Amino acid sequence: MVKIRNFVKYLNKLELELQLEKELLIRYTQNPILNFKDVPYNCNAIYNPGAVKFGVKYLLLPRVEDGRRDNKLHVALSDDGINYELSPEHIPMIPTNDGLPERHMYDPRITYLEGSYYITYCSQDNSSLVRIGLLKTEDFQVFDRIGFITPPWNRNCALFPEKINGQYVKIERPMYGNEFFNMISFSPDLINWGNHKLIKLETQTWFGEKWGAGPPPIKTKDGWLQIIHGVFLACNYVYRIGVILLDLEEPWKVVGQCPEFILTPREDYERTGETINCVFCNGVIPEPDGTIKIYYGAADTSIGLAFGRIDDLINACKYDMMNNK
Repeated sequence: MVKIRNFVKYLNKLELELQLEKELLIRYTQNPILNFKDVPYNCNAIYNPGAVKFGVKYLLLPRVEDGRRDNKLHVALSDDGINYELSPEHIPMIPTNDGLPERHMYDPRITYLEGSYYITYCSQDNSSLVRIGLLKTEDFQVFDRIGFITPPWNRNCALFPEKINGQYVKIERPMYGNEFFNMISFSPDLINWGNHKLIKLETQTWFGEKWGAGPPPIKTKDGWLQIIHGVFLACNYVYRIGVILLDLEEPWKVVGQCPEFILTPREDYERTGETINCVFCNGVIPEPDGTIKIYYGAADTSIGLAFGRIDDLINACKYDMMNNK
């Protein structure tokens, strides 16, 4: 029986390898891996998780909308990165120090940095005011609030997993009216941020409306591999996933850009839901064998999983746009 199981695993891996020769990302065949049925109370949806390796476990931190459509964060653990068990308890809302209530917590990004786990997340009050909060934890049971690390009107932010030139670094996208600005900023202490540098991409049709950072960047020998999302406006907004490569020492400089999206809404669970035609990623887990697990929100309703190879994503970013090759 053991030999049969091992042979089946080999065939599944071989099938995945053959598929990856055709596409950069392959969806898990049993998607979605989490939906409202997996939440142990009345809820509207579960989606857009942060992701990290936590010891020998895989850990997701998904956004859960309860029956009031208030947003909270839950911990979900897995032994294999596919089958997750969701904690029934959400991360507690932590009182703010400026008198503004925190009613919604969503779209977390998790960065393992200097021996601790840091969580950037969208914090929203009873109105539409939203900014980025920062939490620190060692065990995903006790959470310390670092504070707010952006002014209002910022919904995309991730910390780099190490300092650059002695400074903490984050990628973010502040909003000013209808304008969006993706940039890198620096801090000596994770609280005071400045020295902002704009990131400039070659605009592509698939993100002609706007683009923003997904999960924390992954360090490679070729640069910081950054998963992004992009929005195209046709008859409605369509959210897709792409990838770029940032300079290791000057991360505001783009050294590679895949001109095409790497994941687009195709499946029913990605096209139908709270937000139609939407795939949105803010959690990835790179593996020691060079593969990557990409966790994404599907139609703002459930969580999907896709597999890829880091080298393939890097090579896609090295596309020569001037010479079209």
